Order: sequence, then structure tokens, then C-alpha cells
Amino acid sequence: MRLCFFVVALAALVLSLQASPRAETIGVVLTDDVQMALGDAFLAEGEYYRAVTEYKKLTILFPDSDRLPEALYQMGMAYYRGEDYASAVAAFAGVRRTYAAAYFSRAAFYEGLSYSRLGRQEAAALAFERARLFDETHPAAADAQLGLSLIALEQDDVSGCRAQLEAFQANYPDDPRLSAVQSAFMLLNEYGAAPPKSPALAGTLSALLPGAGQVYAEHYRDGAMAFIVNALFIAGTVAAVDAGNYGLAAITGGVGLPFYAGNIYGAANAARKWNLSLKKTTMDQMALALEFDY
Repeated sequence: MRLCFFVVALAALVLSLQASPRAETIGVVLTDDVQMALGDAFLAEGEYYRAVTEYKKLTILFPDSDRLPEALYQMGMAYYRGEDYASAVAAFAGVRRTYAAAYFSRAAFYEGLSYSRLGRQEAAALAFERARLFDETHPAAADAQLGLSLIALEQDDVSGCRAQLEAFQANYPDDPRLSAVQSAFMLLNEYGAAPPKSPALAGTLSALLPGAGQVYAEHYRDGAMAFIVNALFIAGTVAAVDAGNYGLAAITGGVGLPFYAGNIYGAANAARKWNLSLKKTTMDQMALALEFDY
């Protein structure tokens, strides 16, 4: 009886399924436009590495797509914003190799910025030059010219920095940042007027009088500390010699000698730090005036 009931129920179920209308299948056809939109959505949300994944899929699934240069460029931007500058360089270089006019200058410019973040200023300068020379009318070319000026300053080439700013004025007479360039010239003049501190002179001064080189380099607290510490060791050594305690004099002199040598090295290093600090301050102020994210 149970078997018969089961067979009848199963037959009724099959008949009902055959009689019911078929459900429509809803789906999305994957195209290069859809794939690009996925990457752009993640990029806009700050999901940089998920965006990279979607852009990579486009390059794999649609290698002949007209949107390939755009996908490579956006991939580079995702890496750049995610601070993976080495990967950004590779992506932007990929754009450059496509010779897509719409993205070449922008990709070369951001390739230069990425190299700069990696501390590879020579490579950054070459990328900025490519951005500038490919299409001198492109907005990225003007940005690249400013980038070249800052790289020149970072490399202690003040005249080269000035020449790049002058070239910006000549090449982009209608750029709204011309007034900012004038401010940059003023900062550059102030930087050039400030004489650098000589590490050799700082070391010599501290050799003659401990702490004097640090004071020269405007590290006053370090100078005072170097003077006090070395004065104590020297005084202790002299007192021990006067007392005829030559063993103690040898100990205090031996212990104090590294402090004396360190005082000389520290003075020279303080001068170098002063120079670097002045240059960095000038570069930061110039970048701020030029609205340049260096």
C-alpha cells in the first residue's frame, strides 16, 4: 500500500512540474565594459587590491579589448593609491608600451611619481620627460615639468630647478599655477641665499672645542651635552694626572676618547642633517605652493 502511494505521489509531482511554466534564468553577460565597471567600483570605494584583481581579469579575458590601456592605467592607480609603488611602476609601464595616446602622458607622469616614492630619482626624471615630450599640451606634461624642477632641487641642482621652472613659464603661459611658480622662485631664492653648513668645519670646531660644531650646526642641546660630557672626562683625566694616579688617568682618558671622537662625528652629522632639513623644508614648501603631490 505504501509503495503504491509513493508511486502515485511521485507521478503527481512529475506531472505538476511539467505543467508549471519554466522559471526565467536571470544573468549578466560578462563583457570588457562590465569587467571595467567592477574594477572602477572597487577603486572608488578604496578597495585597491580588489580593484587590481578585476582589472587583471580584464587583461586576461579580453586581451584585445580597446579598454586594455585604460584597465592598465587604472590598475596602476590602484597600486599607487595602495602605496605599492613597485607594482604601480610595472602597470604604468604597461600602459606606456601600448602607446595609447589618451593614457600615455598620464601613465608616464604617475610612473615618475611612483619611482620618486621608491627613491629612484633618475628613473623618475626619465618618466617625467617621457610624459612631457609625448604630448606637451597634455595637463600631465605640465605636471611633469614641475616634477622635474623638484627632482633637480632634491639632487642639489638649484640652477636646474630654476631652469625647469622657467621652462614651465615659457611652455605653459596660460597655466593657472604661474603665480604659484613665482612663489616657488622666491622660496628657491631664499634657499640659495642660506649658506650650507660645512660638515668638515663642524667636525674641526668640535675637535678644537667639544660641542662647538654642534652649535655651529644649530643643534644647541647636543652641543651643550657634548661639551659637558667631554669636559667631565677631560677634567677627570687631568685631575688624575695631577694626583699621580696614572692608572685612573688612563681609564678616564680611554673611556672618554670614544666620546670625544663621537663628538666630532656627531658635529659633522649635525651639519649634514641641517642641510638636508633645509632642503626638505624648501621642497615641501615648493610642492605645497605648486599644489604638487611630490
